[in-house]
Amino acid sequence: KGLKVIAERTLAMTNILATGLKKLGYKIQSENYFDTITVLENDNLINQIEAAAEGDKINFRTTTPGQIGISFDEKTQLSDIENILKIFALGKPTPRLEDLAKEAKESLPKGLQRTSPYLQHPVFNAYHSETEMMRYIRKLEGRDLSLTRSMIPLGSCTMKLNAASELYPITWPEVNSLHPFVPLEQAAGYLELFHTLENYLAACTGFDAISLQPNSGAQGEYAGLLVLRKYHISRGEGHRVVCLIPSSAHGTNPASAVMAGMEVVVTRCDKNGNIDVEDLREKAILHKDRLAALMITYPSTHGVFEEEIVKICDIIHENGGQVYMDGANLNAQIGLCLPGKFGPDVCHMNLHKTFCIPHGGGGPGVGPIGVKSHLADFLPNHPVVTMGGKDGVGPITAAPWGSASILPISWMY
Repeated sequence: KGLKVIAERTLAMTNILATGLKKLGYKIQSENYFDTITVLENDNLINQIEAAAEGDKINFRTTTPGQIGISFDEKTQLSDIENILKIFALGKPTPRLEDLAKEAKESLPKGLQRTSPYLQHPVFNAYHSETEMMRYIRKLEGRDLSLTRSMIPLGSCTMKLNAASELYPITWPEVNSLHPFVPLEQAAGYLELFHTLENYLAACTGFDAISLQPNSGAQGEYAGLLVLRKYHISRGEGHRVVCLIPSSAHGTNPASAVMAGMEVVVTRCDKNGNIDVEDLREKAILHKDRLAALMITYPSTHGVFEEEIVKICDIIHENGGQVYMDGANLNAQIGLCLPGKFGPDVCHMNLHKTFCIPHGGGGPGVGPIGVKSHLADFLPNHPVVTMGGKDGVGPITAAPWGSASILPISWMY
């Protein structure tokens, strides 16, 4: 019931605004909408509207020529609608909100309106106060092994200190209320944080450039492999698609390689979990004309530091490939050595393991990638916000800097 009330209120707000804009002479792209409308107008007038909106500290979506997008949610107030109508009026009188509310028509087509019951399970209708909800969540928590009860045997997912002070900024509106597509001049503090954190991560790992965009380690793998694909294509070597992966690798490695358009060839490991260097050499030579990359976890999922890591990287480079290092176990070397200095060309690092973002129950995660200088131009970029590599692989996530609101945790650490 509460969700329905929120949805109906949001729809009513959108209907009032759409009715008011039509009275001011504007054309709405569609007669059917819920929380978002698109106004059609010439670019000259759009520029005037944008300038007026900026003066009132309001951002509209103007990424498509001849269109202005406006979205509402449960926080929208009637005063917001009043301000928006004044901006679009450009000095002319605006209609009264009371009159608009009476005239506003239903914008959801009958065919899309649900008539069958939904959310019928008792759990959706049993907890209506904050206290009841908290008790229910606590009961669920008691069914799981969590950090509130003991250490979690997460294997490679070893974490550093999750200090309470590192988590405070998440609650600040300056951190959690900024839309990812605001004009960059409105996000100067965030940009400074991004730049500083990138420099910190580069200094900790020995890589030359960092992308904070990937939302997880697996997404970091995918991003790094796409960077390698684009690098090979830029050199006229798009036929390089073979990816060597040791048999000891984490399961996301071959999955990411296949998603990035590569062909997986498995290399052997010895009884202690070390890569069989001679088998690797044979397969690198066998596929040297099509070799794209080696994916190697260092230290490995067996907990082994490959003593031949420099030789392994040299073999791949000698045969035209690049080296991707899975940084899932970066904790075991951070502050002790710089992986960017012993051969890998690209590496993902898990901020939710090595750099203190709390990890468990599926998130939240951030999986930045570090690259050597020859790959920097191919780092993920974004079609809406200018950032990333000048010849980047495109966006890996919806937001330009991924899960930006939790980056202050790693920045403080």
